[in-house]
Amino acid sequence: MEIIIGYVMIAAIMLFMGFSLLQVGILTLLIIGFLVALIGVFFAVCLAMLAFSRVRRGVFVRFDEDLRFPCAVYRLGNEEIANMFPCEMIMRSKLYVPQKQVTLLYCKPRRKVFDKNALFTIIIGSFVFIPAGIFSVVAIVGYIRQVVG
Repeated sequence: MEIIIGYVMIAAIMLFMGFSLLQVGILTLLIIGFLVALIGVFFAVCLAMLAFSRVRRGVFVRFDEDLRFPCAVYRLGNEEIANMFPCEMIMRSKLYVPQKQVTLLYCKPRRKVFDKNALFTIIIGSFVFIPAGIFSVVAIVGYIRQVVG
């Protein structure tokens, strides 16, 4: 919410400085395109991490509420390892059953695991945001070439 309020204030200042509404709109689209491209890069990195992860069996232990977003913690052998993504808030009791053995993907360099919810999120997000990110970069570069050249 704060980001939206900040953007509205910046847009108002730009309008008071003499920028046209069209220029403010183009800047908005460029910012949105840049953010979509960053999300695409995020999902591409997650896919790379998945590619180098090992399949392990683990047991759900608890939720780590100390982080900004709570995440599930699983026990793999003797150590407790947090999930890479925040936990699902709506169906918590059905998705995270204590002491139930589940299949996880363990990313050793980050010391994090991917559960089925994180895997599903990465697959869907990759199908949506990687092509959208590529399209955004191509569109932004094309617009810049048009304006400069």
